[in-house]
Amino acid sequence: MRWDPLEYGGLSSLQVPNTFLWKPDILLFNSADEKFDASFPVNFVVQHTGDILLSPPGIVRLSCRIDITWFPYDEQICFMKFGSWSYDGDKVDLQIDSKDLETPHNMDLSYFIKNGEWELLSTPAVRVASEFDGLKYVEVYYKLHMKRRTLYYGLNWLVPSFLITLTGLLGFTLSPECGEKITLQITNLLSVTVFLGMVSAITPPTSESIPVIAIFFSISMVLLGASIVVTIWIVNIFYRSRKTHEMSDMQRYVFLEWLPWFLMMSRPGSRFVKPQSEGSDSTSSTPLDSVIGTGPLSRRCNGEGDKERLLPDDVVERLARHESRGSYGVHPRLDRTFSISESDGGSSRCAIKLESVVKECLARLNSFQEKLDEDELDDDAQEDWRFMAKVIDRLSLYVFTILFILTSLFLFLATPRMFDYRPLINLTDEFNQTVPFR
Repeated sequence: MRWDPLEYGGLSSLQVPNTFLWKPDILLFNSADEKFDASFPVNFVVQHTGDILLSPPGIVRLSCRIDITWFPYDEQICFMKFGSWSYDGDKVDLQIDSKDLETPHNMDLSYFIKNGEWELLSTPAVRVASEFDGLKYVEVYYKLHMKRRTLYYGLNWLVPSFLITLTGLLGFTLSPECGEKITLQITNLLSVTVFLGMVSAITPPTSESIPVIAIFFSISMVLLGASIVVTIWIVNIFYRSRKTHEMSDMQRYVFLEWLPWFLMMSRPGSRFVKPQSEGSDSTSSTPLDSVIGTGPLSRRCNGEGDKERLLPDDVVERLARHESRGSYGVHPRLDRTFSISESDGGSSRCAIKLESVVKECLARLNSFQEKLDEDELDDDAQEDWRFMAKVIDRLSLYVFTILFILTSLFLFLATPRMFDYRPLINLTDEFNQTVPFR
């Protein structure tokens, strides 16, 4: 259909309704639209040279196989397959017109609007001619090579996840006496669980591959769950005592000597001492009988001196200290010094007079000594358990920090070209795998 514009008043083109002219049945073969052909019917633009333009607008939905292994640092390639549904290549021959187009694009992107989530890297095209029942059919494949923009996912997913995991590590620096130690770890675990749920909600359900970010969040959940178990164990050890638990020699060697040395931990005013047998007494004390038998009381009752101290200074200080505490009542007749005059009748009368006082003093001093030894053993045992808990706390901090660093390195090193904008996919190989060349 041609004409001379000069014969028709300079008319060079006509808009003809789409029902007046024949239209080839060119369709998108991999369409996912319910109507299959989602194009809007428009008029034909007929030029006086016989060229006819038909550019129907439409929203295209197509099926595309995606690989979410490296999500959100992934690249995807989708293809659009166009061809005639019923006409062979002799009647409808499709060609690719890529002149005046910028490489590597074979699509006209004059009206293309950039997307905030995806970056369009290239749109190559290929024409494929195949035979079926002796007839040639022509198909055109357009590739859409896209790369996901990662700024949104980095700021809203990865950075908070790193901070939450670091907070979980800092939880090991809190004292077991702090009641929020376990609560902090549980809160961090719930936070990472929320992020993992966000990943599951935004990624398509598929069992072919697991996103690397989902693996990262899963490992973080395992680490935080293990940290909760270790924290509960640490708190349990911290509040142990000699009345409920007994520390073995191996535990003393590992947690009170070897690990503190390995972790460069110091315990002020104390060092590791191997446990002694039950028959030995590690408490340095002076027998009360020898103190009384060789002290000033014995010398004074034998007539030596005229005014001497009955008890040694250290024993008197212990009695005074416990008297002030109110733990035990000291006999009112017991004083720091006794003055014995010569009119008492000699050493025999002195011994008879002080015999009851000395016996009661010895009994009370023995009770004091046993109580002091018992309290000292309880305090030492409790301090050992507390120091053991702190050693395990420090060891857990180092171990979980190393595991967290390894997990982060896995995320950054396993993802190819995380901070590189070069294409990850070789389009030539991708064409050979997806386009059925015949």
